[in-house]
Amino acid sequence: MDRRNSTRLVATLRIATVAGIVSCIGATVSTSDAASGPVVLRQDADQARMVDDFLHYVLIAKPDLAEATGRSLFDSGITDAQLADVVRSEGLGEKVERALSRGRGMAGVGPMVTRFEDALEQGRLDLARDQDRIADAIKMLNGSLRSQLMARRRLVEAGEYAVPALLEELITTKSPDMELRVTEVLEEIKRQAVLPLVAALPDLSPVVQAKVCRILSNIGWPTAIPFLLELGTSSKATPDVKDAAMTAFRRLGGTSTDVSAAFTALGTKFFEEEQSLVAYPSDPMNMVWSYGPHSGLAPVPVPTSIYAQVMSMRCTRTALAADSTNRRALATYVAADLRRENQLAAGETDPFAADATYSPQFFATAAGSTIGRDVLAMALDANDTALIRDAIAAMGQTVGRGNMFPAAGRAPLLECLRYPDRRVQYDAALVLGDAMPARAFSGDNLVVPLLASAVRSGGDSYAVVAAPTDEDRTRLAGMLTSSGFKIVAAGEAFYDLEPEISKAAGVDLVLIDGAPDKVIEMVGQVRSFDRTGATPVLVVTDAVEGIKLDREFAQDRATMTWNGGGTDDQFNAAVDHLLEIAAGGRLSDADAFLYTQNALQTLATIARANGTVFDITAAQPALLEAMGVFQGQLRLMVADVVALIGSPECQRALADAALSSSDADDRIYLLGAAAANAQLYGNRMDTNQIAALRTLISDNASATGNADVADAAGRLYGALDLPTDEAVRLITR
Repeated sequence: MDRRNSTRLVATLRIATVAGIVSCIGATVSTSDAASGPVVLRQDADQARMVDDFLHYVLIAKPDLAEATGRSLFDSGITDAQLADVVRSEGLGEKVERALSRGRGMAGVGPMVTRFEDALEQGRLDLARDQDRIADAIKMLNGSLRSQLMARRRLVEAGEYAVPALLEELITTKSPDMELRVTEVLEEIKRQAVLPLVAALPDLSPVVQAKVCRILSNIGWPTAIPFLLELGTSSKATPDVKDAAMTAFRRLGGTSTDVSAAFTALGTKFFEEEQSLVAYPSDPMNMVWSYGPHSGLAPVPVPTSIYAQVMSMRCTRTALAADSTNRRALATYVAADLRRENQLAAGETDPFAADATYSPQFFATAAGSTIGRDVLAMALDANDTALIRDAIAAMGQTVGRGNMFPAAGRAPLLECLRYPDRRVQYDAALVLGDAMPARAFSGDNLVVPLLASAVRSGGDSYAVVAAPTDEDRTRLAGMLTSSGFKIVAAGEAFYDLEPEISKAAGVDLVLIDGAPDKVIEMVGQVRSFDRTGATPVLVVTDAVEGIKLDREFAQDRATMTWNGGGTDDQFNAAVDHLLEIAAGGRLSDADAFLYTQNALQTLATIARANGTVFDITAAQPALLEAMGVFQGQLRLMVADVVALIGSPECQRALADAALSSSDADDRIYLLGAAAANAQLYGNRMDTNQIAALRTLISDNASATGNADVADAAGRLYGALDLPTDEAVRLITR
């Protein structure tokens, strides 16, 4: 008899046995209760059979049968915890691993295998974290050796979720044996026990504080260092507690006795999102712990997307309470606060938002420009484009000409002029241009060309494609074009595309397809090339290889994978999601218009200053091109800047635009701009333009002409300081 049939027989015998018992005790059990027992057990048995059948069909490569069985299994209403319990109680663990390994890439059943795997994993977590099971497991620590072993396994599987009950037992137990067993379990939970324990540490009794210090010492995880130091230097702690805390502090590697510096160091690690500090990195939620003498340890679920930043803020707040002059702590707090707001995904809620009196932007500006520079430097080191833009925006509201750059050391705002994201470059150029520095600086020659680029190409999006075959490149380039991108370069290897990328205005997205090892190599090349170091990268892969690559790029917020078998809508959604995380979203038409408008205003300021460190003529080619492309109000805004540039080409471009315009209002405005240029720089128009101007005056001075156009043309004619024969002729005609 094979295992599958044996399992079914066992389930049937269970049902028969229970049914017989129910019939024998019918006098003491109600009819409805007696009927419900076998029904529930029969459903459990049916679900166990379906789980076994599903795995069997996957292993023998029958995807149609596996898909149908899987659908029936989930339609039966089985919960994640019930699924995990079936796998555990029926001893299917090894079979599950083989089936999942084979089924992930199997056509016709792959998505169902993924659904089964996700449900099983969640179910295992649900079972492990069930508080009733945890309470039962703690009671089992007082039982037989076998019960103790089972209890230890359950509690360790529960991880930090078991710590509240274990700590309560440690506080209340009178049994030395039970205390020893609880202590051993807490130490076996290891790093996941540290943050709950240190949250409780300040409010425990001295006796329990000393016990917890020894537990933390034996766990050996350095996250506890600042908390132990805080307790060990507290005036409220007893000598025994101080000794236990400082002994554990030194054993964990603590050296400096500066409490503020210790919490700042931990806050920085959280800001940098070290995965080892997060109990469950793959869970949607992680817990922030607090302790009350009556309520005990209480968890507050926080979205994992912002958990590290919330913890960074808590650590640096403690650091600032210990030393209000700690500049590093303040900068880290501000940076974490800004990033927390950026990383909160749609539909997620920050449970601590209601406690915030001020916005992240308030602290980013109120902290001053010196802290703003520190925040910007941290953001640059992290290649966090969204945070960089936030920091630049804050500096734009606080930095002045006198403190634009530090007297010595790093100047992060200048680094932004070469950062591989066009919006960061534009933002920095706008701040620098508006501030009008009094002295030259490294990179000052980049400001005006960047502002000109923002005028001319602010609304365009550029992409690069690296894929192994012409067919792949054509398909992916077509998808990008349909999504609104212009293709800068396409080829088999990213390295070969670097010369073309260097000539482009910028790159907003890199799309890579290929074998996993080749993809990993190319992403490394993208990150090491100065023009794309922080550019978002979308890797085209399949579901199986995607898991491997997601792990590879877990620390790179600007790289994510996409299943190449998805639809165009799914592709667009993946691109938008990546750009939102990596760069704060795709550049919208409204954003592009705002960049153009702000850049023109800044260029006008630079042109009027005449003689600053910036050379306005560097913007001339882009501005004249824009004059020929833009229409309406935007064209007139460009004309205002062109009117301030003292070259013959600018005056002649204004005259051509005025003379050729078919809109009377636009013509009047452009004639005025040309006249303003002539007033500043004299006559630069050629003879043909002057002749056309005379004709325009003559035509519009008649009864059928436009008197306002004639007046505007006359003002330009006068500004050119030409011979007076035209004015005399008009008087004497």
